[in-house]
Amino acid sequence: MTDPSYDTTVSVAALDAAAVAELIAKQRLYENLVSYCRGQDRKDLELMKSTFWPEATDNHGMFVGSAHEFCQWAYEHQKTTGHRSHHYVTNVLSELDGDLARRESAVTYVMVRPDGGPTDIMGGRYRDLCQRRAGEWKVLRRVVIFDHVAQFTSPAQLGTVFGGIPGTARIGDVYPNDPTYEEEW
Repeated sequence: MTDPSYDTTVSVAALDAAAVAELIAKQRLYENLVSYCRGQDRKDLELMKSTFWPEATDNHGMFVGSAHEFCQWAYEHQKTTGHRSHHYVTNVLSELDGDLARRESAVTYVMVRPDGGPTDIMGGRYRDLCQRRAGEWKVLRRVVIFDHVAQFTSPAQLGTVFGGIPGTARIGDVYPNDPTYEEEW
């Protein structure tokens, strides 16, 4: 197939409009992803579920089934254990095909226990099939690919590595107590 940017019959404005539309779609796909992560980390069930279509599926390894049921399962588990979680996403690649998108995202998941126990770290990827309906992108199918895991024996040890965490530092929490939910920024 010939690169349309070399087609002299296509106007620069049309090429620019198509490129901008693609960038907007990719930005919306990215915001869908980080909204899911924020929902997981802040224990905001409705935000988690809002990133999936109602019939979406999720294969997290330990849970395979409805994505909305996975969100509920994860939410209940997090409330029971009281752990804090942090999802960091990098290397997000979205390939658009009309109203479908294949999105691969590298993710690092950190679980911090409230009792000072070991901190778990998992590195992997989300392989998502996303769909746009009425202009909105959501996940239709997610598969989590596990690449590596590690464990730190104590979060207290991490503080000494960085010279200690000062008393004035803001500490993350769950919804609605996390500093990101404060009215004044």
